[in-house]
Amino acid sequence: MLRRLDVKIVLTLLFTAMVPLGISIYLVSKAVDISLGVGLNDEIAEHIKKRLEIHRRYIEEIKEGHRKLMDHLADSFVLKEATLSNDKAAVEKILLEYLQANNAILSIKITGSDTETVKVAATAKPKIHSIRKLVKTKKISMDPYGMLEVIFCVDQAISENYARAGRDMNTYMALVSAPPYYLSRRVILVYLALLGGVFFISITFGMFWAKRLARRIHALSEATAAVTSGDLSVRVDPGSQDEVGILVDSFNKMVTELSDSRARIEYLQKISAWQEIARRLAHEIKNPLTPIHLAAQQLREKWDGDDPVFGRLLEQSTEIIEEEVATLRRLTADFSSFARLPQIKPKSISLHDFIRECEASLSYLELTEGLSLYWELPDEQITVMLDRTMMKRVIDNLVRNAAEALQNTDTEKPEIKISVTTGGGEKSMVEIQIEDNGPGIMPDHHPSIFEPYFTTKSEGTGLGLAISKKIVLEHGGRIWMNESSLGGAVFTIAIPG
Repeated sequence: MLRRLDVKIVLTLLFTAMVPLGISIYLVSKAVDISLGVGLNDEIAEHIKKRLEIHRRYIEEIKEGHRKLMDHLADSFVLKEATLSNDKAAVEKILLEYLQANNAILSIKITGSDTETVKVAATAKPKIHSIRKLVKTKKISMDPYGMLEVIFCVDQAISENYARAGRDMNTYMALVSAPPYYLSRRVILVYLALLGGVFFISITFGMFWAKRLARRIHALSEATAAVTSGDLSVRVDPGSQDEVGILVDSFNKMVTELSDSRARIEYLQKISAWQEIARRLAHEIKNPLTPIHLAAQQLREKWDGDDPVFGRLLEQSTEIIEEEVATLRRLTADFSSFARLPQIKPKSISLHDFIRECEASLSYLELTEGLSLYWELPDEQITVMLDRTMMKRVIDNLVRNAAEALQNTDTEKPEIKISVTTGGGEKSMVEIQIEDNGPGIMPDHHPSIFEPYFTTKSEGTGLGLAISKKIVLEHGGRIWMNESSLGGAVFTIAIPG
């Protein structure tokens, strides 16, 4: 089914092809008429007739020459004397002299009875590309000889030229005597047939490519409609890298950026909601902690009874209360810290200097945890916009998480590698990777590791990765997790370079 764009393209192709086609037909018809007017006239007819007459006269002159030579031989007094003396050698000598004196003769023969025959022939053929043999005979009265036979050679081109001139004359007379516009119409019909074939092939080829182009534009239009309805997962195959392909690439990049922006906004909104919840929880939990702690202390201080069993129970109970209060205070402190995350204030800094600072602050892990840290930096200097304090918090959290994951494993040589690369599929992005050779993260946990309060540890609030992602997103970057080539997990931070 043709759509409006397809119809427009087809009509445009037809129009752009028909206009020059019509003009070319008109011009060709005029050119044919003019050409025929130039070629079919009395002057040309007279020239062709003269050419034919010249060839005819030339052939007649040749024939006349042959006839005179035959008459001369038949009336030769010397030849008659030789034949009367019945001297064949003398006859042959005379005939040979005639043969050698005329290059147009191939052989001469006089015959009488079966035993009375004298023949002489040329020892070499005339130097003509193509010859035609003409046999001429004439009765003679040279007893005992009665017949003269001469074979002449004529240039074959002479008769061919004469025949060609005759054909040209016949053709020309046929054209002159043809009805008006007979030839021009046939020339135009042949031209139309050839041009029509070319036109059909060109239109077919053009429609084929036009439909391919239209399909890509339709796909782009449908994808645009899908994006308008909120579907940011749609992508379009760019096909060839022409102008439409570049447009499709730009569209795909735009949709990817929109999808990333939506995910960033949704995640930041989710984190903001959790921050508000954490702020309220910290407020609601923190208020009663002090009275509970004071009440437990008062119970312990006011007890002066004699019952040792009750005394031990009271001591144990107040200790438990104080420990749980301390736990709740640490939890509310974490909640408060999460709720009061400072605003990102990026500045232009050297990425080398920043990574070296992180390396210095985390070097103690090699001594305390018994693992190896490897830092890899590119040779070129890289300047990035970073909030030094907040991004350092992200690097510290990821490296510490990797170190904790390596604590309870039997890895022979636990190691963590921190590397910085440029590019990463996006020319303006810089990637920081933290990977380890630990046990990795279970595939079931991959979708949830950046969710607030999700943790696989026995202790902790599960806010570290959520805070790290929030910081990275506020830098205009991205963070994701994959399996590491070292065997564990690899976290990648991509930030604008």
